[in-house]
Amino acid sequence: MTAYLQDIRVLDCSMMLTGPYCSMLLADLGAEVVKIEQPAGGDSARAMIPGYFESLNRNKKSLTLNLKSAQGKEIFSRLVRSADILLEGFRGGVLKRLGLGYDPLREINPRIIYCSIAGYGQDSPLESRPGHDINYQGVAGVLSLSGAPDGPPDYTIGVAAADLNASVFALSSILAALFYREKTGRGNCIEVAIADVAVSLMSNRIGEFFARGKPSKEEQMGRAAHGVFETKEGKYITLAAAEDHFWKRLCQALDLKDLAQDPKFSLTIHRGKYRKEINERLAETFKTREQKEWLGILEKADIPCGTVNTIEDLLNDPYILSRQLILPQEHPSLGNIWQVAFPVKFLLEQPQIKHPAPSLGQHNREILLSLGYGDEDLEMFKGAEVI
Repeated sequence: MTAYLQDIRVLDCSMMLTGPYCSMLLADLGAEVVKIEQPAGGDSARAMIPGYFESLNRNKKSLTLNLKSAQGKEIFSRLVRSADILLEGFRGGVLKRLGLGYDPLREINPRIIYCSIAGYGQDSPLESRPGHDINYQGVAGVLSLSGAPDGPPDYTIGVAAADLNASVFALSSILAALFYREKTGRGNCIEVAIADVAVSLMSNRIGEFFARGKPSKEEQMGRAAHGVFETKEGKYITLAAAEDHFWKRLCQALDLKDLAQDPKFSLTIHRGKYRKEINERLAETFKTREQKEWLGILEKADIPCGTVNTIEDLLNDPYILSRQLILPQEHPSLGNIWQVAFPVKFLLEQPQIKHPAPSLGQHNREILLSLGYGDEDLEMFKGAEVI
């Protein structure tokens, strides 16, 4: 069968997390992704803890290239002629200053789809400011809704939500641009600002604010019967029984008749005021039985609940195993590693994990020979630190 993005070539000039995650998803879908890295050290993610780089760069090829050199720019221009997508993750204006922005590249290839992922976008007041996920969430207002209801802003989520959502926004926009190009023959320039994506994630909270005229942190973070609770053996369960119908089922399942009959707890909007009292009672109750028993009781009552898995737990969790979400892969230097599979199921061909992340410059010869260069050129490029 044919991979969904077969014959689509992606030049990936991004590093670390956001761009590489996007290009990995494109590679999983069948695109040929050429990861362009600086000759000295490559993607800075290579220097991080083992497994970080490998988890974001499977199914790609690696080409080392000094984009500041004249010869490096010439090689890059040849690559652009045969490319469908260019993905870059530099701060605003970096490639433009190198003469490799969208305008000169579309002169080389009018069909190129140029996607820039930057913290604060291009030509914005903050375009030159460095940043990470926490900074973008702060600018977007996300952190103002995080943390304890009566406490200061907090950054407690275990994944880089703004960064990773920006990856998916970039992916969907690139696919839309490919579809548009099929109809019109025209390339496109896509600008993804991670801070903008974080603002987009606030859509319903901003809507609530303008409807109510005040921040709604207490609505989300202060819900009663909504949170993580410890069980008898020291494990944890998640509970989300804020709605009135779930609350009634919860009180019945846990035999909390006094809470069910108390009029001040009758409605969701009222229970939020008494969240501390309610949650303390629930915490006391959940410590009387083990996790497995509570999950059985809550599931039988059709109440939203779940485990709190550690990463080790994921490898043996029946749901994770049934979905084939975490798969082993043999790596030439790290041995057996684990990869998170493409998370969407297709009726036809499923996206595949075909080969591990490349070593630095692993595909230099293959790619440069395909561009018309010879082995003598490669030696010259190495000597001049072009590759």
